[in-house]
Amino acid sequence: TRTHTHTHNTRTHSFIPAQHIPTHIMADQPTRKISGSKKKDKKKGKKKGELDSELKDVKTEFIHKITPQTLDKFVEETLQKNQIDMVETLDLSRHKLTEISDKVRFYMRMLKNLKSLNLYGNKLRTLPSEIGELENLMRLGANENHLAELPKEIGRLNNLVLLDLRFNRLTSLPKEIGQLTSLKKLFLRFNKLTNIPQEIGNLSALEVLSVRNNRLSALPGSINKLTALEVLDVQHNQLRAIPEISALTQITSLDVQYNCLQELPTGIDRLTKLTGLHVKYNQIEEIPPMIIAGMKHLSELDFEGNRLANVPAEISSLKNLQKLYLSRNNIKSLPASFGELKCLEELFLNDNNISSLDQVCRLPTLRVLNVANNLLKEIPKEVVNLSVLRELYLGANYLNKLIPEVGSLKALTQLELNDNALEEIPPEIAELQSLKILNLEGNQLRQLPDQIGRMINLQKLLLGYNRLVAVTPEIGRLTGLIELNLDENKLQALPREIGGMEHLEVLSFNENDINDLPDELYMLDHLRLFGMDDNPLADIPQHVSEGGSQEVFNFLGQRLHQSKAPPAE
Repeated sequence: TRTHTHTHNTRTHSFIPAQHIPTHIMADQPTRKISGSKKKDKKKGKKKGELDSELKDVKTEFIHKITPQTLDKFVEETLQKNQIDMVETLDLSRHKLTEISDKVRFYMRMLKNLKSLNLYGNKLRTLPSEIGELENLMRLGANENHLAELPKEIGRLNNLVLLDLRFNRLTSLPKEIGQLTSLKKLFLRFNKLTNIPQEIGNLSALEVLSVRNNRLSALPGSINKLTALEVLDVQHNQLRAIPEISALTQITSLDVQYNCLQELPTGIDRLTKLTGLHVKYNQIEEIPPMIIAGMKHLSELDFEGNRLANVPAEISSLKNLQKLYLSRNNIKSLPASFGELKCLEELFLNDNNISSLDQVCRLPTLRVLNVANNLLKEIPKEVVNLSVLRELYLGANYLNKLIPEVGSLKALTQLELNDNALEEIPPEIAELQSLKILNLEGNQLRQLPDQIGRMINLQKLLLGYNRLVAVTPEIGRLTGLIELNLDENKLQALPREIGGMEHLEVLSFNENDINDLPDELYMLDHLRLFGMDDNPLADIPQHVSEGGSQEVFNFLGQRLHQSKAPPAE
């Protein structure tokens, strides 16, 4: 990744907020109404532990905020009324339970028809062995607890289809986990697992396996026996390799990002149903052509943050690819076939060493293009082909000219041109009538075209760190603007027309050469950030300017009021 020496946009100013002006500041000054947000009244609900009326007769569920006393009472009443076989759902979630009481454990032995047990959001350190008695249980939610281990009896839940153990403290799994042959979804995210037992390969019905954010350095070879698997998520571990997965032909999503992989697993080319391949932040140096050639259904491919030096020509075979992320690699150029990706909608190539956009301009379906922090010196005229482009990021390159053809990108809502070497902006930029964000920070601009005032949908205009000596009064026509940044230029004045920007919330002009401010700034009713540091402000009384932005703002209001007052007789 190349570092630019001319990048300024990381610098931040401590903005001084222009707080709402108190109505009592000056007796003869008109008051300004400030709209405030009122807190919504909270709806009154049942007290903790209160049961719904419908459960007072037939208790087929227990899904309420409880105390241990309420739970014990529920158990007693259910047993007394001989309704034990009617209970199908038991929800004990988010009740700060540290253990399951003896009474409830006894009760669990008789819940032969229980199908759903929710224990999430407690402080349980272990699950009771009696859980193995729930022979018809289909869904077990024990996420967000303090579980450090699982009882081996969990293997007796032959009908379990969903097991959620996210956000616990598990370091290992019992081998009995392999007995859950009906299990379809297994969530083990955010634990402390260092290994997975080989017996996991016996889960023949498993469709989703998520073990992200653990401490795994390896996966068992038996994972290749999970032939029903559709989603495999092992991101954020310490994996240096993944065993063969050639038999996992039903997989549609493979997520191995944030590991230490140097190559893709053997057999990945057999995963012809794959729609998403996420390999972000590993150590892969090459995309093997034979691997991607057979992935006809792939719609999202993510190789951000690897060590790629090139993109194989065979990438053109991915006819259904919609999202491609190749940021933060060492890519210098794109193959001639790249322009054949006719379904591509999002392309991220930022932080590489690319010097040409010729192939990119052949992608008519692009909606988002990020080529920031590359070696681009020009924008080709063929950019007009990107007629549906909505977001264009060209920051931190070596552009010294913005071609008029950019004005043909009518669908653009965001244009980032910061940290280049632009000296002027063509009038055609005003044709971008859908643009909401325009970032021109860190260039060498001395002036703006008057036509900028025609960009009436603009909400954020960033012009800091340039060489502007003046701002066109036409900027006042941008009445929808919310943020205007003019920091670190060479401005000697601000146009009074800025006072007509009725929606402006942020106005910053720190570090300029301004001696006075237009009184009309006081008319900015929605202004909340007013950055004026490091300007001489010689024409404003010293005691006012030294008082900070609020004092200056008040002074402008007083002066504006006096200028409109009728002359004394």
